Amino acid sequence: MLNTKKTALRFLLISFILVLVVCISIREFTVYYEEMHKISDIFSTTKNVSYKEIESDFKSFKQCQISTGENIHNFYLIKSYKAASSTLSNMLYRYGLKHGLSFVEPQDTTTNQIFPFSHLDTAANYPLIPSCDKVYNLSTIHSRFEGKDKLEKTMPIGTIIIASVRNPVSQLESSFNYLGFGNRLEKKGVNFTQFIEDPLEFSRMYLGFPKEFVILKEPKNLIFWNQQSQVFGLYDFKIPVGIGRKEILENENYQKEIEKFLERVDREVDFVFMAEDFIESMAIFREMFGLEYSDVAHFKINLMSRNNSVETLTQQQQDQIIEFCYIDWLLYQKMLVKFEKIKLNLRYDLKYEIDIIQRLNARIAQYCVKPNQYKTDQSEMMLPDLNEAGEKDVCCQRIVEQEWILNHIIRT
Repeated sequence: MLNTKKTALRFLLISFILVLVVCISIREFTVYYEEMHKISDIFSTTKNVSYKEIESDFKSFKQCQISTGENIHNFYLIKSYKAASSTLSNMLYRYGLKHGLSFVEPQDTTTNQIFPFSHLDTAANYPLIPSCDKVYNLSTIHSRFEGKDKLEKTMPIGTIIIASVRNPVSQLESSFNYLGFGNRLEKKGVNFTQFIEDPLEFSRMYLGFPKEFVILKEPKNLIFWNQQSQVFGLYDFKIPVGIGRKEILENENYQKEIEKFLERVDREVDFVFMAEDFIESMAIFREMFGLEYSDVAHFKINLMSRNNSVETLTQQQQDQIIEFCYIDWLLYQKMLVKFEKIKLNLRYDLKYEIDIIQRLNARIAQYCVKPNQYKTDQSEMMLPDLNEAGEKDVCCQRIVEQEWILNHIIRT
């Protein structure tokens, strides 16, 4: 009888402990779930990914200084202004720091943002910081792509060439404000919509550029017209970079040169990120090259705090931008077709991959940044705002840093 009571008590005690453990687990998950849904829509989540999966990937994120030694690649980024390139640079910097890779970095710190310069010119005009093993694994600086053959004079054969593109309409407006010309024109009573009515004339009158500036073959700093095509290597072809749609359609030779340009880009660029479908692009990129989820977790870096006027542009105004950014428009369409072809050949659940990245982004946001998430710096860029825990965590610090800060870390 006594043994029966002891057995019953043991059973009750074990049952109580099990119930308690289950309750605590449910409570922890509930708190986690509630916190996840406090994150803004930028880090929206779904219900397809388990708690354990995200915590495992989050643990990997917190080991950002520990290399797995697996799936190590050499990457060259064709870096355009305002096409999610700062976010991509941050990802590649973190990837390189984690695995102890070497970066293409000019010795002169002022050349990191010079646009455009080429890898071919680098050795003579922009001496690089020497690499310990004489191999450069990553390039994320603003440079001009001149084809794989010339790239291989600086980086290893087989380097993976990646790029990002953005609809030229929104890219032009964002770049226009990012580079400070929006403020300069507004002080003279000219807004962006007025500027695009006659960009050549306004550039001459208010920005100090001669009218001929936009049609030169080799301008020092061609900022607005066909900006994305410039870094993709348009200079290598016999066509002025600043001409518009009308001039191109009237000149058969220009059309042939543009076709050659687009064919080289399509043939030699290994992967393209579409800025408008960035998380989708990131999910495909991760799977294609075998990276960890923590490698592609990200915050958006260098968001514009100024109101985006593109949403209020009429179709006629958008067509006007395409008219003088026509080569960029053709490049964007070419890369969009390339991206859609990649998607057609996928053999996995892309939505599930996107869910994991979104949830991991949200988990990192919960741990690293303040609830309002973004702060605005002096240049009107919006940056993730670290909380107390994030300020003390090197992995949190790295995932929010602008490239110039990460560049300084590499140099030191």
